[in-house]
Amino acid sequence: GASLLPVREDPLPPGAPPPWTLTPLPGPATPTPTRPGADVPGTHLPLAGLRVVESTRRVQGPLAGHVLRLLGAEVVRVEPPGGDPMRGIPPLAQGCSARFGAFNAGKDVVEIDITTPSGRRAVCELVRDADVFLHNWAPGKAARLGLDADQLGWVRPGLVYAWASGWGDALGPRPPVGTDYLVQAHSGLAATVRPEDEPPAPSLMTLTDVLGGLVSAQAVLAALLARLRTGHGRRADSSLLSAAAVVPRKPRRARWGVLDRPLDTLDGHLWLDPEGRARPERIAR
Repeated sequence: GASLLPVREDPLPPGAPPPWTLTPLPGPATPTPTRPGADVPGTHLPLAGLRVVESTRRVQGPLAGHVLRLLGAEVVRVEPPGGDPMRGIPPLAQGCSARFGAFNAGKDVVEIDITTPSGRRAVCELVRDADVFLHNWAPGKAARLGLDADQLGWVRPGLVYAWASGWGDALGPRPPVGTDYLVQAHSGLAATVRPEDEPPAPSLMTLTDVLGGLVSAQAVLAALLARLRTGHGRRADSSLLSAAAVVPRKPRRARWGVLDRPLDTLDGHLWLDPEGRARPERIAR
């Protein structure tokens, strides 16, 4: 079915969530907290020696894993049998979606049917040797699979369990689908990025998807630091909605003037450079 939400006109509605939250996980402390890169010779990357297991799709979750990989972590990606369907989304580069490749290059891939008991056991075996488990599943899916934070915290003491959701708990236990455009509408971003003389419209850049990935990676780093200090694992929660709240807001983008838009002339539309818009009298000469 379709999800509908009213577009909020307030550029920064009250009650915006923090970028991320950390919660201690159950289970014993790790005997010796892992120090990233301490026993990996020949590398300067801060997360070298750490392993991330991710079960993610689309943009937010894969981008978070990509950032952690760029920082030196080994990332193992869990995909369904036959591979992630996003691999086939155009435009393609060498037979694979260019966007998918950008977010997932350099990750190891293992195909597991997590809906089966044997698949869930396989995920637990991967997590047993991991430092981070990252997913962006729909609300309630982790608990139904028996792969929620409480369960995996006992499988791997000291685990950082990261959930990159759409709404967090802001809209209750059964929120609408957490897509970039719906979050932009609800969070006030759609009202922020439009001129005063236009109706609200979300940015086509998928702002909250990209920011959501970055905020999730930041939450993982904060949780790893907490584990380093205490030896205890952490649940690291972030969302598209919490990422939207990070964007600095002005009351509204200024109204566009005539010269801020392409000029309709007999020779077609013309565009002025910044100098021409600053000194319009030169155009009339």
